[in-house]
Amino acid sequence: MKLYNPLAIALLAGLATGCVNKQRITEPARSVGEQLLLSTAIDRALDELDMEAIRRLRGVKVYLSEKYLKTLDQEYLIGALRDLLFSNGVLVVDDAEQAKMIVEVRSGANSLDTAAVTFGIAEDQAMPNPLTGAAVALPELSFFKKENNFSVVKVSLVAYQADTREHVFSSRSLLGGAYDKHIQFLGLLRLRFTDVPELKTIKKRETTILPIPSALKPAFTP
Repeated sequence: MKLYNPLAIALLAGLATGCVNKQRITEPARSVGEQLLLSTAIDRALDELDMEAIRRLRGVKVYLSEKYLKTLDQEYLIGALRDLLFSNGVLVVDDAEQAKMIVEVRSGANSLDTAAVTFGIAEDQAMPNPLTGAAVALPELSFFKKENNFSVVKVSLVAYQADTREHVFSSRSLLGGAYDKHIQFLGLLRLRFTDVPELKTIKKRETTILPIPSALKPAFTP
C-alpha cells in the first residue's frame, strides 16, 4: 500500500482551491496568433521576390497556377500574389486558355512551431487520488513559463510561355518568418515579444482603451 505525505497532500489541496476566474467564448479551430504568424510570414516571403522580373510581365496576360501548391493558408498566399502582380501591371486572368504566360507557385514549407518550458506544475500534469488511485488533474502553478511560437514560409515561382512552354524565369526560394514569444513570472507578470505588426497594434489599442495598473498588466509589448 502506498503512503502519501500528508503535508504534500495538504499543500496540493490548498493550491487546488485557489481562485480561478476564466471566461470562455466560442473559439475557432485556429487562434488569431497562429493565423497572423502565418500570414505575416507569407507577406515577408513574397517581399523577397525580384521585382524587376515581375515588372517585365507588365501588360502580359498571366495565369497563376496552383497545381503544385498544397499548403496551409493557400488562399491567402494566392491572394497576396495576385495583388502583387496586379499592382505591378500584370494582367492576371482566370482561364489558362486566355493566358500568354503561366506562373506556377509551389510551397516548400508553411507551418508553425511551438516550444514551451514551465518551471513548476504544468497544466497537463496529474497525481493519483490517495483514496481511489485515479489520476487527478493538477491546476497549473508555474513560477516561470516561456513559450516560443514561430512560423516559416518557403515558396518558389516559375514562369513560362503558355504556347511554347519556353522558360521565362524562376525565382529563388523565398523565405519568410515571424515570431511571438511569451514569458510569465509567478503567474502575475507576463511579457510579450513579437515582430507581428498586427499583434503589436492590437496590444497597444487594448492598453489605451482599457488602462490597467502597471503591476497588474497581463502583457507587455516592447
